[in-house]
Amino acid sequence: MIRKFIFCLLALFIVGVTTSCAAKAFEVELNVVFMYEDEIIAYDTVTQFKNIKSPELTEAYIPDGYKLFGWTWLNPDSIRGNDPNISEKYIGNGKMVHYDDIDEYAENTTVILRPLMIDKAEIPVVYHYVVIAWYDKPATSGVDAALMEQLQTSLYTYLRANNVSEEDIATIVIRGYTGNVGTSCGQIMEDEDVDIMLGWGSKDNVMGTGGMKESMIKDTVSLKVGEKNRTIHRLTDKETAMFVYEWLQSEECRNIFA
Repeated sequence: MIRKFIFCLLALFIVGVTTSCAAKAFEVELNVVFMYEDEIIAYDTVTQFKNIKSPELTEAYIPDGYKLFGWTWLNPDSIRGNDPNISEKYIGNGKMVHYDDIDEYAENTTVILRPLMIDKAEIPVVYHYVVIAWYDKPATSGVDAALMEQLQTSLYTYLRANNVSEEDIATIVIRGYTGNVGTSCGQIMEDEDVDIMLGWGSKDNVMGTGGMKESMIKDTVSLKVGEKNRTIHRLTDKETAMFVYEWLQSEECRNIFA
């Protein structure tokens, strides 16, 4: 019985080693080079079993009036801001690069990725009555999806009572952001459409840890979420956003988070 058990273990070990060697034998390695003009920003290798993270370009590389989308395997100058398929033509700044994303663009096992920067004037502006970002990290913010559903219901009722059209209400975006302060604020800055932030810490916190500039934050008020001291930051002076921002300070709204 013991001899049979040892034989089974040995058989499993041999199968495991054989499978591992076979997988290694079929593994194809691609060299990935991230370039900005003639400067190599970073390089690494990717395989079917190994992904890599693209580098994050700092603002110093981004010309004024341009938006950085990410890294593209195509000629960046061939991509227009109004391209309906633009999301399929780049890998986000600081996002994971997978073998299947780039293998068909390899030349002699090397793929060169360049930053895709688009003139903001070429990017279609999507209309939203208001975009509210909330900090989807309940342990820190105290805010969760259930609370935001209550807020949405109350906000829509308030707007309808104030003759805001159903067409405008349909354009409202209430979007959760996860991760730490730096990650979530970085994503908000990358999205460039948020009017109001709800659930983060103080202005100093989103500026210091979050990396936001003082000029981005137009106004800030405190918000009590249970026992947690949180804030609401207004990022735009858009009239509709200011109207919603005023309601967020109302007793009706604050009772949702009490």
